[in-house]
Order: sequence, then structure tokens, then C-alpha cells
Amino acid sequence: MQRVGIVVSFFIPAFFLFSACREKKVLTTINVSIQNNPQQQRVSLIGKGYNTPPMVLDTTTLGEGNGHCQFQTPINPDGIYSVRFEKDGRYILFSNDEPVIDIHADWNDFRGYAISSPGSASLKNMLITFNEYLTAIDSLRNHGLHSGSDSLKVIWSSAEQKKAEEAEDYLYQFTDTTKTPAVALYALGILTQRNKDIDPQQMKSLLSRLMDRFKDNYEVKNVAASVTNLLDKQMLLPSVGKAAPLFSLPDTSGQTIDLGSFRGRYVLVDFWASWCAPCRQENPAVVAAYNTYKDKNFTILGVSLDKNKTAWLNAIQKDGLAWTQVSDLKEWESKVVSLYNIEGIPFNVLLDPDGIIIAMNLRGQMLHKKLAEVLDKQTEM
Repeated sequence: MQRVGIVVSFFIPAFFLFSACREKKVLTTINVSIQNNPQQQRVSLIGKGYNTPPMVLDTTTLGEGNGHCQFQTPINPDGIYSVRFEKDGRYILFSNDEPVIDIHADWNDFRGYAISSPGSASLKNMLITFNEYLTAIDSLRNHGLHSGSDSLKVIWSSAEQKKAEEAEDYLYQFTDTTKTPAVALYALGILTQRNKDIDPQQMKSLLSRLMDRFKDNYEVKNVAASVTNLLDKQMLLPSVGKAAPLFSLPDTSGQTIDLGSFRGRYVLVDFWASWCAPCRQENPAVVAAYNTYKDKNFTILGVSLDKNKTAWLNAIQKDGLAWTQVSDLKEWESKVVSLYNIEGIPFNVLLDPDGIIIAMNLRGQMLHKKLAEVLDKQTEM
């Protein structure tokens, strides 16, 4: 599991900002004092803009022993920066919320570093606390992996999930209460990067509160608008539990087929193409599933991303695809690509009789297992 390090690893969330879009900069003095520095070494001031790679803003030299160096660099206010040391790749994060930033550390006790700015202290405490959560999650996962019985694995897995939820709750609470906008955005970056199944409404509420708290902060407005736009788009994408987006396409004879006409049956919407080798390799499993369950209120709608109609028809015949097949013969320009956010084929979605997606991207035995779970249970009822 990825660590949010404060010493060795250089973890940079998506919103690790130094206000790249703003023209206003202030001359900031950054004093760095390191006790027991093992060697003379280069020290760099690093910044990172929104959706841009890290960049070196300034460099200086730190003397051996009880060394001291200073940056006097025009940088944007209310940003998160790092002082990176050449030896061991060590670095210290700080928030630029004061005109003078004093950083003190002992090389032999690097985690005990101190920074004079309030935002930096808040950032450090957040990183330490969150790392403690990650360590606990790793420990619980390892216990589960090495458990001798399935019942113990379930117990450890449940404990791991609970701890992960606690970590997420902590990030929400921290983002919602920290007084420094750049630090709030940094925590938000960790939250969004770690959680791929984030609750859009919960996140949008958090972003709304951030904008209310930091009304005049450009970065908060910029990031909040970007994330809100992304969440709005994601909410429109197909997912389990949502109604499948409807479409109409011509079949092999040119007759228009509407997905909505399949209501009342379980239907596997199977996206494939004659030119797609993995699709052709998967087709025997799809054929077997169709033959097994076609008499149990189940059917398949094949949707091809072909361009050549002859190749499409030949593949249907050769592979024995006996169900309805449709295609607009526009390959990746087909409207279903964006409608279903298709990034690769084979790809499929399984719909219930009401047109609700109950599973996605089922392959081989996973397809047979899911169909058995749903359709055999239906037969028993």
C-alpha cells in the first residue's frame, strides 16, 4: 500500500499546488537548519502546479555538520512546497502561509522536524496520523493473508475495511476543518487518489463547504470546479445499480434494434469486434453461456465496433453467435463508446429485466458464475 511519507517517499497528491495559475508571487524567506548533516549537499525548493509535474524553483547548498541554508524566492502564497535534500532523497513539506518560514531538523531524527508556519504544522500532523492509519491497514491485511481459515480471513478483512473507512473519515474531517486552504487541498488530493469509489454527493458537499470557507482563494475555486465537473461526468457513466443507457443501432439486416425492447429479460450487452483477438477468444465462453441459459429468461445483445460489414458478418457465422447483433460500423467512433465509457473490448454489462446494470465486464467462468447465481435463483423462486 502506498505510504504518504514525510521522510523518504515523495508522495504528491493530484492537488499538491504552488498556485501555478496565479501571477501574484511574494518574496518568501525559507531558512533551513539541519543538525548532524552527514555531508555537504544540494538542497532544492520544489513546487508543483495543478496537473503539472514537480519543478525545481531554486537550489542552494547545505554545509556539513550543523548546516544552514536559505532560499529567498518569489513563490505564490498559500501553496504547498517541499525542500528536497540530495542525500537519500529526503524531503520536508511545508505550507507557504508566512513571509518567513523556519525549518529545523536533526538528520538523525528527521521525522522530528519542526516548521514555524501554522499550516505546515497542521500538514505534518495530518501526514503522521494518516500514516498511522495506513500502517494499521497493512497490518490487518497481512493478518488476513496469513490466516489459516476462511472464517478468520473474513474477520481480518472486515477489520481492514473498517479501518480504511476510519482513515477516509479522518481525511474528510481534516479537509473540512483545517484552517489553511492549501493544506485542505493537499488532504483532498490524498482522499480522491485513494478512493476510487468516492461518494459523489458527499464529495460535492465537501467541495461546497470548502468554497464557502475560502471564498477568495483562487486554487480552492479552481480545484473545486474541476473536481465537481469530473464528478458530474462520472455520475452519468454506467455503473452497477444504475439504469443502462439506452441506444438504437441497426442489426445485420439493417433493421433498427432498441436496447429498451429487451426489457423483461436478463440481457448481456456484449461489446466486441471481428478484428479483436481477445474478443474472438472469449466468444466460445459467451456461446456456452447463451446455450446454457437462453431458456431461463436470458439473452444476449452483441454490439460490434466493426467497420467492415463483411468481416463482421463472417465472424458472427464462424463463431456461432446466434443472438441479435447490432453495429453502426463506425468502430471507435460508434456512439456506444462514449455512452458506456468503453476503453477496451471485450466488454459487457449484464442487465436485469428492468434494465438495471447488475454486473460489468464478466469474463469466462466469472460470466457463468454470475449467470448461475442470478438465473438459477430466479428459477427456484
